[in-house]
Amino acid sequence: MTGIEQATQLFHDAGLAFPVIPTELAAQLKELRPWLFSTRRNETSPYDLGDYVRRVQRTNVKDYVILCHDGHGVNSYAIHYYLVRGSLRLFLQLGWGGVHMDEKEDAAHIRDCFSMADRLVAASQKTGMFQAGERMLVVASDFGGSYFLPPGKTRRDLKAPKPRKAKDGTKDRPVAPERHRSVGSKEVLTEALGWLISRQEG
Repeated sequence: MTGIEQATQLFHDAGLAFPVIPTELAAQLKELRPWLFSTRRNETSPYDLGDYVRRVQRTNVKDYVILCHDGHGVNSYAIHYYLVRGSLRLFLQLGWGGVHMDEKEDAAHIRDCFSMADRLVAASQKTGMFQAGERMLVVASDFGGSYFLPPGKTRRDLKAPKPRKAKDGTKDRPVAPERHRSVGSKEVLTEALGWLISRQEG
């Protein structure tokens, strides 16, 4: 079996949806270890999402795809789908496989996110969508830090969280970043897809 066939079968047997991987990258996909498929050698664990994001922001990186299940402890496990292709840098880290996680709920969440990611990837590849040198970054993580950066934007351009009153009413405190999927992964994928659609229509 090819790498893409192995990965597809593995996800199917686990009751998980499978993302649409671009043909030229699917042909290069190889199993590096159980539950880790990639088109390149990975120097760090895919669980270290920040390292992968920093690398694509600091250097020119060749197109690649990583698909794996990785994590640590009893509940910090996720399905990772990282795709760098053309002007798109897409990083999904979707909770699945932890001791205290709900497998059916997680599987439905992964299916929804992969569906949106498929649409996002297709839209990003349309002719004329990006100018030479433009890059868009989408980071969707169930463990915090989900955000979308259109070409030319940095995290400093993102809106700061609104302040809220402390329980004792004495002073304002910044809103703590949410670390649950209800305010993260799906929302940022929806935002990125909406931006691409509006750019195409404009």
